[in-house]
This record gives sequence, C-alpha cells and structure tokens, in this order.
Amino acid sequence: MLNALNCSIQAELTRFFNVIDDSYLSTKSVSTAAFCKARMKLSHQAFVELNDDLVNKFYEVANIDKWQGHRLLAVDGSVTQLPVSNELLQHFGKAHSLTPRPCVRLSQLYDVKNNITLDLQVDRYSTGEREMALKHLNKTQAGDLVVYDRGYPAVWFYKYHMLKNIDFCMRIVKSSNVVKTFLESGKYSEIVDFPCVEKSLRRCRKDKISTESLSLRLVRVDLPSGESEVLVSSLIDHQAYPTSLFADLYHQRWGIEEDFKVLKSRLTIENFSSVSTEGVLQDLHAKLLTKNLAASAIYDAKRKIKNPTKKRLYDYKINFTFAINQLKDNVVRFTMKLAELELYELLISKISKNLSVIRPNRKFVRQDRRNKTNKYPMNYKRMC
Repeated sequence: MLNALNCSIQAELTRFFNVIDDSYLSTKSVSTAAFCKARMKLSHQAFVELNDDLVNKFYEVANIDKWQGHRLLAVDGSVTQLPVSNELLQHFGKAHSLTPRPCVRLSQLYDVKNNITLDLQVDRYSTGEREMALKHLNKTQAGDLVVYDRGYPAVWFYKYHMLKNIDFCMRIVKSSNVVKTFLESGKYSEIVDFPCVEKSLRRCRKDKISTESLSLRLVRVDLPSGESEVLVSSLIDHQAYPTSLFADLYHQRWGIEEDFKVLKSRLTIENFSSVSTEGVLQDLHAKLLTKNLAASAIYDAKRKIKNPTKKRLYDYKINFTFAINQLKDNVVRFTMKLAELELYELLISKISKNLSVIRPNRKFVRQDRRNKTNKYPMNYKRMC
C-alpha cells in the first residue's frame, strides 16, 4: 500500500511479487480477495504512527529551512469524494442532500518550507475546519508560525494558539467592524484589541479558558488587482516583523495548495481501492506517508545539486512528481530490505538531476471541479 497503489489490486499484487522475487514474472500468486481480507486486520493507525516516526526523525537530523527563525507551517482543508457505499455514507456523510456520493473532509498541517506534512486529519464532511485545525496544534511546538486562509479566524481560536505559544497569521474577512475601522483609517499596520464576545465568549466559557480581549496586529496587503486584503497576526513587534514581510509570508501559504494537488493529481488519493471505512482511511494515510518519503528523499537530493556553470535565467527546483515516480517499486525494495545502500544513493542522485524551472509571477484561473463525475470509477481502474 505504500507503493502508491493506484491501479487494479490484482495488477499491483503481481507487480509487488515481481519486485520481491526480482523477476519479470513471479510464480507467486495472491488473489484480490485474500489481500482485501488481510488488510482488514491492519489498522490505518499504523500508517499514522509510521508518519509520526518519519516526521520526528526528519526534524531531528535535517537542517530545515525557516522563516525569520520560525518553522513555517500552513493549515488548509479539502473535500474528497468517496466511492458509493452505504457504510461510507453513514460514517462520513455527504456534501448536500441531492448527491448520492459520500464525501470526506481532509485537513493537513504542512511545513511549506520543507514539504513535509506533520499531520493529516480525516473526518465527516459536516465537521468544521476550525475543529480539525485545533487538533493540528497537538503536532506543533512553541515558536512555530502557522498561516491560515480566511474561514479560520475566531477569538477563541486565537487563544488556543497563545496558550501554546504558537504564532499565527490569518486572512480575515473585511465585514467585521474592527476590520472596517482599520481599512477606513488608511493605515497598513495597527495593533487592535479583539474582545471575546458572542460565540467566542460561549466557547471560552465552555472550554474554561480566559475571556479577556487580545491585542493582535492587523496588516493591510494591496493586491495587483487593486483590492486589499487584511491579515490578523500575533506578530506584533513592528521592528522584528516589518509590514513589508507579510505579503510574501501569506503568499507562501500557497505551498499547501500545491501539496493537495500532489496528493490528488499525482498520488491520486481519490483513486480508492476499497469501499469500507477502514480501507479508505488506509488509502489516505498510506499515500500521505509515501508523499512524505518522497519529500525526505528530495531533501537529501538537494545536497547533491551542483551549482550551474552558466548563469541561468531562472532558479530551479527538484521535480516532486519525478521523485514519487522513482519511489514506485523502490519503496518495496527498501522496506523489505532487498536493496543495499548503493541503490538509495543512486536513487537520490537521479532525483537530484531532474529539475523543474521556477517561473515567478505565473497565474492561472483555478478550475471548478466540484461538479465533475467520479474520476476514478471502482470498476475501471487503470492498468498502469
């Protein structure tokens, strides 16, 4: 399942034993039914714990990239359609009453500088994004900086970050009175008191946390279109964090959007191999772990990139899709201890040579895929 399982189960099983036996065609044979029966004895929590081990080891040994001394994290959610199944409908629910398809809500905590997902939360579609984001804070540490899109700001939510000594930067809607007053002032940065009222007051009392107001910073960012967006942040030190830094800070949140594209388009997490709740959770967490393995390999490969002899017009980065492609089958050899260290060094060297150009200021209109039919029908799995 860590081998980026995305075609028919029987085809994947045949390929798996070909790799294990180092043969073009293995004599071993396992049926799809036997695999499906065996996987039900495995908890998806195994992949969660393996990912936790990988993330912890990565931060122990890696000299990670940071932003102004902070580990720069981002939180965002996404909705994924599931195969039609009564069990999945009952467990996850659906997006609206007219659709027959169950949906699941995903939320991840992502290191945008180092391409590592620290935590993935999977829950019912009806679960709020803030509630899922709150669970991510268990995987953060003091001094982290977390960037959020609009939809997350709430005074009670800010307070949980302050309790854990975690800084944040969120895009805030412009309809609130506090933000309207700030925009009318014409300032680009201001420290503002946020009182704890209404829903936040009830939530704070319920969770038994302080109901006092918070002093936070509002920052105005002018977009090329002429519109302005407003950010709310706990980074209130104007000297340490000048206003000019915030536009680029919030822009770096786009990395988590690109990571969801990797999961959905490259690892095809919506291409499920099961119609059971446990099987769906296994698919999601297994492919997330595979993606983190590729990110770890890319970190090693970066050290082998040689400086170009000729001056290039643009900067280059390692091709993430190619790294995932090279892990196919090789992840079997590594986890089954069928390969020596030389294979890993060769793999890293090959990944380091496949680069993609970074073209700044490229913009495309985002396509709306919500009304598209199922991209990966269960009875028409791709054969390669």
